[in-house]
Amino acid sequence: MRVRLPSLLVSTVSVVVPVHRCEPYVEAALASVLAQTHPVHEIVLVDDRGDDDSMRTATAFLSARGAPFTAVTHATNLGPGTARNTGLAASTGELVWFLDADDTADPHFVATLAAALRDSGADLAACRTQRLDGDGAVLGIDEPTYPAAITTGPEFARLLLRGGAKAYPCTKLFRRSALGERPWDEGRHYEDIAATFRIALASGLVALVDDPLYSYLLRSGSITTTLSERTLDLFAVGADVADAVAAAGLAGEWADDLRGFVYREVLTSIAHVAMRADHAATAPRDLYRTAITRVRDRIDWAELPALARTGHVREAVFGALVSVAPSAYSAVLRFR
Repeated sequence: MRVRLPSLLVSTVSVVVPVHRCEPYVEAALASVLAQTHPVHEIVLVDDRGDDDSMRTATAFLSARGAPFTAVTHATNLGPGTARNTGLAASTGELVWFLDADDTADPHFVATLAAALRDSGADLAACRTQRLDGDGAVLGIDEPTYPAAITTGPEFARLLLRGGAKAYPCTKLFRRSALGERPWDEGRHYEDIAATFRIALASGLVALVDDPLYSYLLRSGSITTTLSERTLDLFAVGADVADAVAAAGLAGEWADDLRGFVYREVLTSIAHVAMRADHAATAPRDLYRTAITRVRDRIDWAELPALARTGHVREAVFGALVSVAPSAYSAVLRFR
């Protein structure tokens, strides 16, 4: 575990923005970058080849305001993980922020997280996330109050397992040295979960900011609300996280936390995306059946008492109901 000495110097900041099918939102996202109270030294736009005018809108917006930027274009659509890695390779800042092009940040996002990094010597800093609906109304805050202002990297990884933090790259400011060359998983959706977990495990310290300085837009058509074959990538994500825990020699000590993570972030997430798509009549029937069948096949009745006993009561109830009566569970979910 590495720990850095605090620095009084102002670090350079790069903002990496993957651009893909975000035309209605990208101007607001970039406006929130330009409004930062801490200097942003570099904006890197990565054109991930959507089928709209998102990139044209983004470049026109920055050009009209005299804001310098670097634009990198993929030959074909390669997904958000590859886009972030491409942007990281094209950037030069000591600190890196990966902004999603359909979200916005508070003007003090960079200043607050950069100060937390400077004062603590941490490898990354994370804030909390407020979730917005399509009208901009706040639906809630995704993370509970953080337990401390500074924690170790492994303890932050454990917090991710326990649901006390989220893996979103966009709510974090990273030291470049903590990322490596291509940290984000490529060729899959949910590319950030296992990657952020691995980064945390390898980090010395993580600075935690309780303020919800990042606004996440919950919108239809996004990866997290649309059932597709890539929704099932979450099974591979769960396996990768389990492998990382085992490689760190923590499989025994963290077994309860890992079990809760799999039921909450993998099985529940897949089932909810599939069922909500079914409610909206947008779910391909064969894919819906495949998703629910694979979730039910993974549920192990022998694990449910252990889930309940270790504080994962909601996950245990989910497992029991979906295993026995998925249609009834879906009917309840419709009204949540």
